[in-house]
Amino acid sequence: MLTLAAQVLQKIRRAKFPLSKAELANEMAVSLSAVSVHVERLLEQQLIKVSHIGASSGGRKPKQYTCNEKYGLILSIELGTTSVQVAYTDFNCEIIGVTTSAISIGDGPEHVLDHIYRLSEQLLSELELGKETVKGIGIGIPGPVDFEMGMPIAPPIMPGWDRYPIREFWARHYDCSCYVDNDVNIMALGEHAKGLNFEVDNLIYMKVGTGIGSGVIYDGKLYRGATGSAGDIGHFDIGSDSVCWCGNRGCLEAEAGGKAIVAKGMDMALSGKSGYLLKQLEDQGKLTLEDIGNGILKLDPASVELVRDSGLLIGRVIASIVNFSNPALVAVGGRVSEFGDLFLAALRQSVYQRSLPLATRNLAINKSILDHKAGLVGGAFMTIDELITQATNDDVSCFL
Repeated sequence: MLTLAAQVLQKIRRAKFPLSKAELANEMAVSLSAVSVHVERLLEQQLIKVSHIGASSGGRKPKQYTCNEKYGLILSIELGTTSVQVAYTDFNCEIIGVTTSAISIGDGPEHVLDHIYRLSEQLLSELELGKETVKGIGIGIPGPVDFEMGMPIAPPIMPGWDRYPIREFWARHYDCSCYVDNDVNIMALGEHAKGLNFEVDNLIYMKVGTGIGSGVIYDGKLYRGATGSAGDIGHFDIGSDSVCWCGNRGCLEAEAGGKAIVAKGMDMALSGKSGYLLKQLEDQGKLTLEDIGNGILKLDPASVELVRDSGLLIGRVIASIVNFSNPALVAVGGRVSEFGDLFLAALRQSVYQRSLPLATRNLAINKSILDHKAGLVGGAFMTIDELITQATNDDVSCFL
């Protein structure tokens, strides 16, 4: 149960507009005097600030309060299989500095995290800020996570990372709390909080890149499931014979993910079905998702077919999820989503054809608003949320 001070801070932080003490008391169904005590304490601790002076309703004009974005920094990290994004955000989750670097997740946790730490130090130096300004760390990783323990659990594409204490690694370098979650979970949080401003309470965030995953927001809260593996739709069985890296056959990811699209593109190039892809393969010695995207722009029929087929297959699985969970929105992010209307149109077609009319009556399927920033923004939001949630007394600053 959150303390009242933490509840006041959360209410101010999540509000679409600055709130007065009277508005806070009304929304929280508590007395004005109780709210006033905690608002003044939060002001004193510099966690909130006066944003506006509201219109008078007959007496003194009320002060309206909002989160103090300058309270401190959050280090937000989005770790992928071949690259990492490192950012610092303010206390309103606005990115104030970001850097990207190539990595190989297979190099193991110590090597990869040491590299990320050096990136974070360099970025902090460029911002001309000290470590004492960092109030928390949030990191998203491409695998299952024990959220309470802050460590990966048997991540299939992260060899050597199983049960590695990521939280303890960062504790050696920063004097603040660290929180670890699945990368698509934090993307869903970022989209819900800052992309959609909490206006959609039931949504599924789809990441379609090298692999396929999803994050689920249910009744306004992130749904992790019993053991943290909720949303792992990449391994739904679609009945194909493709071998997946998980060891099974017929997984959606093995047939429709970015890696599968590239593999099929190579087959088309070598079989003479695409002169464009063959030339790219001969010039570079390999194909990439970017080559497929460029092929779409050049109206290469094979590239168009590959992306459309991927959208149709993924849409079949989403249709089942829509029938089961009845979300209001499916937000689509990841590198494949950047192929534009072709991919989205195929996905929508498949979902609307295979879902029940009632489930799709008010369903929207849109490209992510935050796009490639969703994970970084979500990592910061998750971190601040957890810091506030873990308040143990009315002195909110005690845990920040």
